[in-house]
Amino acid sequence: MIPNLAEYKIIKLDSRSSLKVHIKTTYTNHGSSVFNFFKKNTNVQKYPIVSKIDENCEAYNQGLRIGDKIIKLNDYSLEYKDIKTVLSDFTYERKSSDFIKLTVL
Repeated sequence: MIPNLAEYKIIKLDSRSSLKVHIKTTYTNHGSSVFNFFKKNTNVQKYPIVSKIDENCEAYNQGLRIGDKIIKLNDYSLEYKDIKTVLSDFTYERKSSDFIKLTVL
């Protein structure tokens, strides 16, 4: 184990079953403006966060909890993606793979 790295967990789920997980993100993919160029928004979430989860679902049984940050979906980063893109990524991965792998902080 490499010191000073955040601990993360890998959760592998059957892509055909309902996830029963709600996620949220504050990032929106809007056009840049010269007025916003020098202003840094410190309220922007870097990764989607689990906001609600059914305690009887497979993801909960494998350790996913409210407040967890989902940093990768099938080894693809979810860093600074807006909610529509994240949901689209989940839909695509569920259709194209037998399992989905979540990397969670």
